[in-house]
Amino acid sequence: MAAYDIVLHGATGFVGKLVVDYLARHPQSSRFSWAIAGRNADKLARIRESAGARGTEPGVIVTQAADKASVEAMVSQAAVVLNAAGPYSICHGDNVVGACAVSGTHYADLSGEYWYQRRMIDEYHEEAERTGAKIVLAAGVDSIPSDLGVQLAIEHLASKGGRARHAKALFTSYAGSFSGGTRRSMQARKRITQSPEYEPGFHTDPYVLAPGAERSDDSETVSGWDSRRFDADFRRFGGPFFMAPINARVVRRSLALDGHLPCTYAEGISTGAWLKASWLWLSRGFGYFVGAPIPMKPESGEGPPPWLQRAGSFCARVHASTDDRTQSALVEVRGAGDPGYLATSKMFSEVGLALLLDESLPRGGILTPATALGATLRQRLAKAEEGQFMQFRILN
Repeated sequence: MAAYDIVLHGATGFVGKLVVDYLARHPQSSRFSWAIAGRNADKLARIRESAGARGTEPGVIVTQAADKASVEAMVSQAAVVLNAAGPYSICHGDNVVGACAVSGTHYADLSGEYWYQRRMIDEYHEEAERTGAKIVLAAGVDSIPSDLGVQLAIEHLASKGGRARHAKALFTSYAGSFSGGTRRSMQARKRITQSPEYEPGFHTDPYVLAPGAERSDDSETVSGWDSRRFDADFRRFGGPFFMAPINARVVRRSLALDGHLPCTYAEGISTGAWLKASWLWLSRGFGYFVGAPIPMKPESGEGPPPWLQRAGSFCARVHASTDDRTQSALVEVRGAGDPGYLATSKMFSEVGLALLLDESLPRGGILTPATALGATLRQRLAKAEEGQFMQFRILN
């Protein structure tokens, strides 16, 4: 039996600290034991003390992600591992995923690195299926709103008797920020796309996370939303969204694993969303805003100020339709808090608790939020913070 129900690896990072705060004061904290893990014992001790002052006090595990034996020792003490130490392709995320897959330990991370995710699929999906380990990649704002929103829209369309052949999402609000960890992930993406390590077409493959899947259309692009245009289904002008290259790939993996392919998917952001975010940024002074000129280069471990963590928000509308487009469904996913940091830390924490406490789909493997937890996670997120955090609404 594991010493701890949940082990949070990367607890000293910016998002890691937010997760610590959320778990320490969680209403279900009496139902789970937990520990924080990382390489710096002094920093971990300070975080433990701070968590204890706010709620429950976690255990401490000192580990080195580059040392497989050290990682295996950490994983052996956990029922669920939450890995907040990214970028994962740089910070030895494969060692943690591998140890969890072999031991049958459930796992979640915040990876937005499709090349890392594909390698985890190739190397560990079958092993995790065998052991029953649920390995949930992209368990934050990338890609929970898109992934769960598409799943809900397809389910609602099915309840009307329709089978989805087209799905799309448009973010109508996305007021967010920029941190040192995000900057490092962007740098990693730039390096990997310039590397000769991958075969031609790898970086432009919309189905890179669903190898061998039945494709909807050979002309389908990574984001599926490649120009500025008016969309009649959403009744809004939309354009390309910087999060779509990872969100769309995760959604397509969900579609493949759940047997919904062929089904096209496109994701964009409305013009109004940029205007709302720009107003938030300009009204509070220069600082952190995704898409705006950044007057500073935050280092890893840094993130948005408290006011922006609270003021941020996101909202996505998701539309699914049949092949002839005679039947359709429209849903909305809305969340409070800076999307990439405060909101992500809550989503990530609830994924860990869902893996530990809630009934979920009886499958293991390299999964997505939708295929690992589905409606269970939607319900948990909708109840979080007394229903003030996220909402999932059926509009049509």
